[in-house]
Amino acid sequence: MDTAPRATTPDGFAVYCAHDVIMLAGNLQPNPRNPNKHPSAQIELLAKIITAQGWRAPVTVSRRSGLIVRGHARRLAAAQAGCAYAPVDYQDYDSDEAAAHIEIDRLLQSGE
Repeated sequence: MDTAPRATTPDGFAVYCAHDVIMLAGNLQPNPRNPNKHPSAQIELLAKIITAQGWRAPVTVSRRSGLIVRGHARRLAAAQAGCAYAPVDYQDYDSDEAAAHIEIDRLLQSGE
């Protein structure tokens, strides 16, 4: 990599993305209302990317609910890659519904 990482997780994975904290990935709480389903091939590929390139995007967590808003697949890939830690970005939302709508809009715009 040409650019130095912003941080390194305690278990040695480079972190290139902006984040608020690095925390145990096992403590991240998935949102039970997450509409996305991630095929195992997608998780495997993402785990390989995290292993080879480090963290390029954090897991986004709602300050209001404490649940993951964005990054369910990254959380699963971290476990598969042997990452015990993940970079986390906390976001403020007016409501849990607002967080869900923002994520759905983002997915629709990105075509994911």
